[in-house]
Amino acid sequence: MKFFDTLLGFAVLTGPLWLILLALLLGIGIAVLLAKRLKRKPAKFVGAVGVFLILFLLLFGDEIAGRIYLNHLCATETGVKVYKTVELPAEYWDEQGRAKIQTFKSDAPGIIRLIGTSVPSFDEISFTELYSPSFHIEKAGFRLREIESKNVTGEIVYFMYWGGWARRNLSPHNSATSCELKNLDGWEYNIFQRSVGK
Repeated sequence: MKFFDTLLGFAVLTGPLWLILLALLLGIGIAVLLAKRLKRKPAKFVGAVGVFLILFLLLFGDEIAGRIYLNHLCATETGVKVYKTVELPAEYWDEQGRAKIQTFKSDAPGIIRLIGTSVPSFDEISFTELYSPSFHIEKAGFRLREIESKNVTGEIVYFMYWGGWARRNLSPHNSATSCELKNLDGWEYNIFQRSVGK
């Protein structure tokens, strides 16, 4: 019984792969059948390859184009973006040259307090928004916002790609592919600057 459970689990997890393989074999079969109708040998080869490529691009072209677009977005748009720096006097800086802030994480968005003050100055908000409907790409990240004015001072941005038609519709457990984020520890420290002359 355990063997059949394992076999069933394997079939469920690899089901989309078998469907993709079946689609490729079907594409090759259709290409060969159409090529047999042509009379010249070079035309048969070109016709078979052409039909196969058309079928392949119909099934997987959006996956390829989406990955290329995601790689472009990850290379050009991902990372820490600072829109407004906040100047802090010398008493708000430690010996290592970092701002003295405390981050409180709870069920609500993180609240960043400057040490020595009792009123929260900033909140950290996570966001996810649709960026490209045609490629099923979402823009996501965290924004650091001034609580009083609601102005966004900086953000971390990355992108999530949910795959092409075949992956979204044939996979039982589709998960997004996202950009790799590096060196983000203490990203909010990029927002805070030491006051000049203090």
